[in-house]
Amino acid sequence: MVKKYSINWADDIPVSFEVDGVKYNSLDEIYKPADRRKLEAMLDPSEFDDSANEFEKDFDKQFDVMKAESKTFENLILGIFLGVAVIMLLVAGISSYGNIRKLSREDSADGVVVDVIKRREYINEQDRVYDDYYFPVIQFTASDGKSRQVELSEGSSSQIYERGTKVTVLYDSEHPLNARIKSTGSSMLMWVLPGITSILGIVFGGAVLVVRNFLFAEST
Repeated sequence: MVKKYSINWADDIPVSFEVDGVKYNSLDEIYKPADRRKLEAMLDPSEFDDSANEFEKDFDKQFDVMKAESKTFENLILGIFLGVAVIMLLVAGISSYGNIRKLSREDSADGVVVDVIKRREYINEQDRVYDDYYFPVIQFTASDGKSRQVELSEGSSSQIYERGTKVTVLYDSEHPLNARIKSTGSSMLMWVLPGITSILGIVFGGAVLVVRNFLFAEST
């Protein structure tokens, strides 16, 4: 609770003083030094102004310190965002380069699905919650004239291919066992990682630019 101080004047002369409603005839009767100094400052305007100026300087100093600490924290956050953006874009670039290189080495061949392997993957083994995934096994003849049989690593939750289904096989000319069935789904799957990391990199990088160019510009 803030104390209330007042001075009673008569012909420009202080005749009594009050602290929280308690009346004193002179400053000497006030036993608390802090109360006496407050009333003395009220009697001497120059001293009051000095106290006010000192308070204002202290406030400005503390405000400058808080502002500097806030800017340091903001720069730290922006640095983290910028680092994430760089990493995401780097991953997108590396994975895109790998995909382009893989596509440039791929050959195509006619193939046939000779088997479909069903694997059960438990989502919650305790409650026996699971999903079944189907992995086709394809057979094709590569450019070296050798017939190869490959179980694909790309499975699906529903059985898309049946035994005997004819397909177009895309395979690495240097490593024919690295093969896939030519389809829109398999092509799109290759670009999931580059796409997601590119979007994240752009979002984080854009956030840094917006904060620096607009928010920081307004605060300076």
